[in-house]
Amino acid sequence: MAEALSAAGTTVRPMTVADIDAIVELQLAFLEGSIITALGPGFLVAFYRAALAHPHTLAFVAAEDAGAGAGGGPVVGFALATLDVGAFNAHVKPRVLRALALAVLSPRGWRLAWSIVRGIGEPEPQPYMPAELLLLVVDSRVRRRRIGHTLLTELEAAFARAQAARYRVAVRSHLAVARAFYLALGFEPEQQLLVLGHPMTYLTKRVAR
Repeated sequence: MAEALSAAGTTVRPMTVADIDAIVELQLAFLEGSIITALGPGFLVAFYRAALAHPHTLAFVAAEDAGAGAGGGPVVGFALATLDVGAFNAHVKPRVLRALALAVLSPRGWRLAWSIVRGIGEPEPQPYMPAELLLLVVDSRVRRRRIGHTLLTELEAAFARAQAARYRVAVRSHLAVARAFYLALGFEPEQQLLVLGHPMTYLTKRVAR
């Protein structure tokens, strides 16, 4: 196993099932405007359980060091990615259907149903690129500590070990700060598509060997 990276009082380590409650709490607090977040904690728990069970998943958390040794403290950031987004989706979707139905049928969730149905016919980004960063979430109170950058460094090392040449990330087009973050780290704008009725900008980055 590669040596764990650290960033200003935190350690990046592989995500485990034991981290799910913490990352769900983090996502609900700091990733607003996302459909997957809006589906609520029950759906998110099912999603992360399914994601971590897939062999092509790459997932890391950044955890505080203070008071509990290296990486033993609270989770303040995480990254979720896949080496094969097609296989990942085929694995995850049937395993979250029940949680999705419960979320959509809730008093708050029914408003999301139309967005989800509308998204069924939307085109996928082309050309197909197997490796993809699915989620990167960092506690906004610690973002100046370069935790997002350190998580991506760990992720890209894992991509390199798996012989992935390039990977893709999707960002809501109106999120200028998020786009600037990725551009500063060497991502290149690729295309823009509608996703669940909202403009999404896709960026890609070559994996250094």
